Amino acid sequence: MGRYVKKRQGLTMVELVITLAIIALLATFTVPSLGRWLSHYRIKSAARDVASCFRLAQMKAVQTNQNCTVRFDKRAGFPQTVTVMDGGGVSMRTVDLSRYKAQFDTGRGGGDGLDFVDQPADSLIDITFNTRGIPSDEQGNPLTPLGGQDGQRVFLRNSRGEGYWVEVTPVGNVRYDRT
Repeated sequence: MGRYVKKRQGLTMVELVITLAIIALLATFTVPSLGRWLSHYRIKSAARDVASCFRLAQMKAVQTNQNCTVRFDKRAGFPQTVTVMDGGGVSMRTVDLSRYKAQFDTGRGGGDGLDFVDQPADSLIDITFNTRGIPSDEQGNPLTPLGGQDGQRVFLRNSRGEGYWVEVTPVGNVRYDRT
């Protein structure tokens, strides 16, 4: 029986250095675009979550046969949270926009990023869904569209200036898109 020797193979130091240099070069070009992608992903997620707050309130109102409310609290200057409350005023969900590194676009809407009908001067903006899923303001007035829009909007933006709006129509449709 003949003996054979296995040949050992590996990387030379030059090959290893060249491989690491290529990886470092690719990382240099990838990191800035990853930051832009992450910023866009966060603002889109914030818009999606605000829209889901409206949808949750609408579905719970129909399901439980009680009015449900989406509240924007402006007591701290401008809202940073969106809260969904059931008919008894118990919070079901809260979305904190600072978690997304997003904020209301104060250059749009009424200067606070909200384009809803005028509310009482209590610094709380409530959108209430009745038992049929139709939205109204806290005084019971229907959400009438402003300008050329289909409904009334919440405007969001991130630090890069990218923006999204979330719209609630008078019949209760909820949608969101880029500004």
